[in-house]
Amino acid sequence: MDDEILSGFPDFGSEVEAGSAPPESVPEPVPESLEIDADLESDIHAFFTAFVKTIRAAQLYVQGNPLLHQFVHDLRSRLERIWDRAPSLTVTIHESEIRWQKQPVYKEKLGGQDNIAFQLYRDGIRRLELLPGAEEDELREFIDVLRLAKTLKEDEDDLLTLMWNCDFQHIRYEYVDVLGDEPPVPTPNLEEDAGTEMPMLPELELSPELQTPTLREDFEPSLYFLDETDVAHLQQELQREWDRPVKRDVMVAILDQYEMGDEERRTEILDILRQMLPRVLAEGSFGDAAFIVKELHAIAEKMDTEHVSEQVDEIVGELSEPIVLEQLVRTLEDGSVDPNSDDLSTLLGALKPAAIASLMQMIPSVGRREARDQLLATLDRLASMNPGMMADMIKSEDPRVAAEAAKIAGRLKMGGTVEAIASLLEREEPEVRLAGVQALVQMRTSMIGNPLLGALEDQQREVRVAAAQGLAALRFSPAAQKLEGYIKSKDLQKRDLTEQRAFFEAYARAAGQKAVKLLAKFLNGRRFLWMKYPSSIRACAARALGLIGGDAALAELNLAETDRDPLVLSAVHKAGMPEEEEEETEKVDAGT
Repeated sequence: MDDEILSGFPDFGSEVEAGSAPPESVPEPVPESLEIDADLESDIHAFFTAFVKTIRAAQLYVQGNPLLHQFVHDLRSRLERIWDRAPSLTVTIHESEIRWQKQPVYKEKLGGQDNIAFQLYRDGIRRLELLPGAEEDELREFIDVLRLAKTLKEDEDDLLTLMWNCDFQHIRYEYVDVLGDEPPVPTPNLEEDAGTEMPMLPELELSPELQTPTLREDFEPSLYFLDETDVAHLQQELQREWDRPVKRDVMVAILDQYEMGDEERRTEILDILRQMLPRVLAEGSFGDAAFIVKELHAIAEKMDTEHVSEQVDEIVGELSEPIVLEQLVRTLEDGSVDPNSDDLSTLLGALKPAAIASLMQMIPSVGRREARDQLLATLDRLASMNPGMMADMIKSEDPRVAAEAAKIAGRLKMGGTVEAIASLLEREEPEVRLAGVQALVQMRTSMIGNPLLGALEDQQREVRVAAAQGLAALRFSPAAQKLEGYIKSKDLQKRDLTEQRAFFEAYARAAGQKAVKLLAKFLNGRRFLWMKYPSSIRACAARALGLIGGDAALAELNLAETDRDPLVLSAVHKAGMPEEEEEETEKVDAGT
């Protein structure tokens, strides 16, 4: 039937009903190519999938909502991708599908709520053509028209009229008069029936019981009075019924239909749940969303079939989509949901590995500590279960993704990612190199020593300090000789005290007692013309001797106790303290 209608498109101009779109809105059909570009077909299929999701979002969110804006932006990008391969996009409309080059690029169950193909077909549209430039403004107007058409009443304008009013320049369509063959409504002939007499109906006789008059005494009110206990019980039942969560009962009924229905019914229920889950999240109803997730998992476990499990994973997997996840995080930030609630734990526990990248980008902006901790725990769980994905993210060209992935891998001590993290030290972005160094230090394995040694020569001060502190924490003895060369160099004397101290402490930890002689020379020795070393170098040497300990180091510190340089004298006193007491003293000094 559809092919017969489409074959007659050149004659549509003579069949257009008065009051519908003007004839110039019906262009000549574009001939279909015999060769099919598989990549172009894939892009068109993705476009119409995103097109349906955008219309659904337009129904859920108000105009100006950032989530709706993101949907529209993604749709425009997909359409622009098609323009790189084709001069236009022409599709034919059928009852349950949209075809391009006779291939279905969008297919939906007939009668479904989101069946855009049926909505267009029902109002007579049989061919649709999008031209370059439609993505600017007309695409958004077309979406608003389709959204509005779903809410129109019978006495209001139809879809064709709305599209005609928009006067699209880059969206063309062909249509048929769907009401042209409608049979006439029969009307009575009043002139012929004017002399016809209506038959008389027989009179009805009432039984003696019904002829008895009704008296007031028959309704004695005292017989129907309730005592106080009965009244209180009725009020309690009425209040309980009033407070009963009707929404939850509807959800139970829908899920029961999914469990007990046939395959056709399950498909319908899936469409409903696919719309319901994002909506309850947008309302902040985490309890309802968690209830749906729990019940779906229970149904999948009870039915124990692969097909049902795939359907449940598909619905629950939408929680991991960036837009839905962003809505969840935003609700957490508003403070209207308890971050420690079981409902939130259920939703976060249902997230899939696809949510890792989105969580990495969103968590740094979360200011609420409890919410941030919950999201970090979820991110760590997903990352630990997918080490291969984490290694790929560490190699990402996006510096933010690479840095965050490295931090997570280091925090979780994912040994399989050491090589990928070490490669970050060659990147141009300083923040990525710093994240790589910090992640390697957290690994605490012998494999990270050489990469950290290379980072000591980094152009960024923070990277060099982090590498030196990491070597000190690891007590990496093979680095002693190279570190000795650094502390002897004049280049280190030009740097600030924090960096000098990090290098001296790394040398002390790596060389141990072998470093006492050189450090004693820096602290108490003399240079050319009997001059002492700079105060910062002497102070760092004193701190390093304190880390090494032992009689020889203690003797050198005792010699410097009468030094007149306040910086050196302070370092000597702190060098003799235990590390815990020294850290506490530094905090006090920093506070004053």
